[in-house]
Amino acid sequence: MNENKNNYVDVDEIDLRELFHAIWIKKYFIFVFTTIFAISSVTYALMLPNIYTSKSILAPVAAEESLSSKLGSFSSLASISGINLPTDGSSNTKEAIERIKSFKFFSIYFLPNIKLENITAVKKWDPINNRIIYDDSIFNKDTNKFIDNTSFRSNNGKPSEQEAFKIYRDILSISQNSETQFITISIKHKSPIIAKKWVDIIIYNINKSMREEDEKKAKNAIDYLNESAGSTNIQSLKEAISGLLEGQMQILMLAASNEHYVLEILDSPIVPEEKSEPGRAIICIIGTLLGGILAVLCVLISHYIRKD
Repeated sequence: MNENKNNYVDVDEIDLRELFHAIWIKKYFIFVFTTIFAISSVTYALMLPNIYTSKSILAPVAAEESLSSKLGSFSSLASISGINLPTDGSSNTKEAIERIKSFKFFSIYFLPNIKLENITAVKKWDPINNRIIYDDSIFNKDTNKFIDNTSFRSNNGKPSEQEAFKIYRDILSISQNSETQFITISIKHKSPIIAKKWVDIIIYNINKSMREEDEKKAKNAIDYLNESAGSTNIQSLKEAISGLLEGQMQILMLAASNEHYVLEILDSPIVPEEKSEPGRAIICIIGTLLGGILAVLCVLISHYIRKD
C-alpha cells in the first residue's frame, strides 16, 4: 500500500518537472508571443479615443403644500370629470426619470436641440483646437452631409431617430439614490464640452416639458370647470367646482413661477478635464497577461500532442 502511494507521488513530481521543462525550453517563444500581445494591447489602447463623462446631481422639487390633500374631498368629482389633481413629488420624479429614458422625450425635446452627426459620427475630439473630428466613412464635414454607403439602415445613409436613440441610451446614465432620493444623471461623449451641454439640455427640457404639459391640462380643466359652473344651479356642485378651480389655478401659478418645475439642480454639470474612459493601463495589463497565458497553453498543448 505504501509502495503504491510513493509511486503516485513520483509520477506527480515527474509530470510537474516535465511541465516546467517544456515551458523552459520554449521560453523564447513565450517571451516573443507575450511581447507581441503586449505591444498590440498598447497600440490598441492608444488608438482608442478618450471618453469624457459630465454629470449632475438633482433633487426632486417638493411641493410646499400638498394640493391633493387640500382638495381630497373633491377627488372623486375630479376623476369623474377627467381633471388631473396635483400628484406628490415622488411620482413626478419617477415619471421624469422614465420620460428622460423614453424615445418620445429623445425625439421631441433632445434630438432637435443637437446635431445628429454629434451623436452618430464623432470619431474623436481635438483638445488643442477644440474641434470635433468626424468619421469620414459616415459624415462629410465639408459638405455637411452623411455618406450614402454607411451601416445605417435609413434612406441615403442618414441615421434614423431610432438608431440615434440607441446611442443615446448607451451614453445616458440616470439613477436615484433610494435613501436621499437625489438623482444622478450623466452623459458620456468624446467631447467634454458636448457632454456637459447635453446634460444641460436634458435637465432644462424635462422641466420644460412637464411644466408645459401640466399647464395645458390645467387650462383645459379650468375651461371645462367654468363651463360646468355656468350650467348648474346646485350649490354643492358649485362649491366643489370652485375648489377644483382653485387647485388648477395653483397648478398654473406653480408652473409659471418655478423654472425647475420637477427637478432642481444641486450640482451643475461641468466640462470634465479628465477622461473617464478608456482605462489604458488595464487594457495593457490584461492584453499582456492574456498573451502570456495563451503562449503557455500553446506550449503545453504542443508538448503533450508530440508526446502522445
